[in-house]
Amino acid sequence: MENKNSTTLSEQKTESSKEDSLLPIVDKGLFFHDSYFEDIRKHFETAIDQILDAWGEATSVSDLMSSYRRVRERNLQQENQVMAFSEDDQNHKVVLDVHDFKSGDVKVRVEDNQVVVEGRVEKEEDEFKYMKSFCRRFNFPGKVAMEGVTSAMSSDGVLTITAPKIPQAA
Repeated sequence: MENKNSTTLSEQKTESSKEDSLLPIVDKGLFFHDSYFEDIRKHFETAIDQILDAWGEATSVSDLMSSYRRVRERNLQQENQVMAFSEDDQNHKVVLDVHDFKSGDVKVRVEDNQVVVEGRVEKEEDEFKYMKSFCRRFNFPGKVAMEGVTSAMSSDGVLTITAPKIPQAA
């Protein structure tokens, strides 16, 4: 493994630009109770149902998140991370479950006309220390005002990213 203690000017600029493009994450209430998430909730429920069906889990509306969290505890694979997309005339929205990373570090940034979401958490149990992480990149169809992208996190760990569309000339 190569030791990289020295950094070039271009590497410093790259790190600096990554930090400059970090988006603030606004804290919100519970996903299924906060009106902020109302327009995307149905898409998120559908995505949960698909994962639960794939795992043969019984579902009930009152216990939807609990059933999903049990699946995530057994298998943290990326394909079991709930993600949903929606769009209307003004915005594209991405909703992503980051509950497993909420106690760690979740970052959202705009990079090269993409939205990048990264999560990382380290835990210690007994004499064992482990780390888990993920990185997701999102491209949106059509023209998007990347400088207007916003993100919000529910108190139960559901991240919503909103990317405003640039209106097409008539």
